[in-house]
Amino acid sequence: MGPGSNPKNEDAVRTVEPNQQTATHPSGLPLVSILIPTHNRPDYAELALKSALAQTYPAIEIIVNDNSDDTLTQERFAPYIASHPRIHYARVPGCGVMENFQYCYDRATGEYVNYLMDDDLFHPEKIQKMMSFMLAKPNIGLVTSFRQLIDANGAHMAPIAGTERKFEVDTLIEGRSLGTMILSNGLNMIGEPTTVLFRKSDVGPVFGRFLGKQYTTLSDVATWLAVLAHRDGVYLPEALSYFRIHGGQDQRSNGIKIKANVEWLELFCDAHQQGAFLPDASSAQDLLGSKLVTCIWFLLSVRDEVKAGAYPLERIQAVLQQATSIMFGK
Repeated sequence: MGPGSNPKNEDAVRTVEPNQQTATHPSGLPLVSILIPTHNRPDYAELALKSALAQTYPAIEIIVNDNSDDTLTQERFAPYIASHPRIHYARVPGCGVMENFQYCYDRATGEYVNYLMDDDLFHPEKIQKMMSFMLAKPNIGLVTSFRQLIDANGAHMAPIAGTERKFEVDTLIEGRSLGTMILSNGLNMIGEPTTVLFRKSDVGPVFGRFLGKQYTTLSDVATWLAVLAHRDGVYLPEALSYFRIHGGQDQRSNGIKIKANVEWLELFCDAHQQGAFLPDASSAQDLLGSKLVTCIWFLLSVRDEVKAGAYPLERIQAVLQQATSIMFGK
């Protein structure tokens, strides 16, 4: 959905005003946990930490989990830890990527959570502006915004597919409508973990689960869908986070693409079968037919990597069987 466009259900989308009085009050505000899982990026991680410390919202804690192969990040962070009691640092060498991500989440004590990836940045007013909406309406489950892409040196980049500005004004979107849009388009319209503020109780004890299934490559999308199944979302057109694109990332590798293709199909099938989103069965089947063909075509194009174990074959077989059962009404 591009800038200024409307979803099919116009009643599901409306402008929303923040709770200015509550958000600007300096005391009695709920705690927000900013989570920074970091690995071997002391330069970028220090910039991320500085952007967290610069937040104008006063009630924050900063949870850092460092699973780096060396102590460079620990040494770089030491002066900040000594000066800021809000920083809670843990060195966890040998911890895997997803385990590090979850361990950060486990340690969060705030009612609200916002991840900050170690190569991304926050706008100084990010948490304050997003919390003003969270405090305005209890049925808001997550707040996201336009995310500005930046390069390795921090220079602004043009949007890529899926990151374009979705609305020109602050907009409240009914959760089930937004979830259906995400699954129909196959795009993470909400954003990466850095972009989104959410209530921890709406997600539960594990990040990345949707309808009882754990996701890895699409752990963020799975989490947003879990929230949107029973709460609404807010989109802010202002750039409140900065998503860095640089050579040290692996999002474009075939292994990641295989996992993403399979997990998108899993999310779609589970959401439809369990009635979370995609309520129109006929439209869902039409969409699924197209998605199934695309997924199979892609998997055939990378069959050698699939054979080599890029993704569990039994999970691929299970979702293909699930999709065909939906298609043929079994």
